[in-house]
Amino acid sequence: MKGRCPVCGAESNQEFKPYNIPYFGDVMLFAVSCPSCGYHSSDVMLLSGGKNKKRHEMLVSSVEDLNTTVVRSSYGRIEIPELGVSVEPRKGESFITTVEGVLMRVERVVKMLSREEEGARKERAERILRRIEDIKAGKAKMKLIIDDPTGNSAIIPR
Repeated sequence: MKGRCPVCGAESNQEFKPYNIPYFGDVMLFAVSCPSCGYHSSDVMLLSGGKNKKRHEMLVSSVEDLNTTVVRSSYGRIEIPELGVSVEPRKGESFITTVEGVLMRVERVVKMLSREEEGARKERAERILRRIEDIKAGKAKMKLIIDDPTGNSAIIPR
C-alpha cells in the first residue's frame, strides 16, 4: 500500500500484516518505509481483546532460554538489571526476536558506544560484554524485564 511519508511527504511504502504468534495470539505488524528520505517505522499491536499483561519477567538461566520469543512494541521498555542496561522505547522501533536477539542488540550498542571510551567507562563496557558472553554460554543468569503500558509486548517461552 502506498501513502505519504510523515517526514518528507514523498510516496512511501506502508505494510500491514496480520501474524499469529503461538501462545500469544494474533498481532498486526505495521511498517512504513520511504525510499526518498530513508525514513522507517515499525510497530506491533495485539489484536485479541481482553486485558494484556503490562509487565513480563523471565529468568534466563540456560542456553535453551535464549530461544524464548520476545515481542516488543514501540512502547515497551526492556531492562536487564544484571547488565545495568535498559532499552528505552522509541516510536517506530518494535521487533519480534529471541532473548539471544535482544542480547545481540545490546552487545552491538555497547560495542559502538565504547569504541571511543577509556578508563572506567571502557572497563564497564568490557565487563558487560563478558557477562553477555557468559549468559549466551549458559555460565551466568539474567532477568529480562519488559514493561509496556499498552500491553502489546510479551516474553513467550517455547
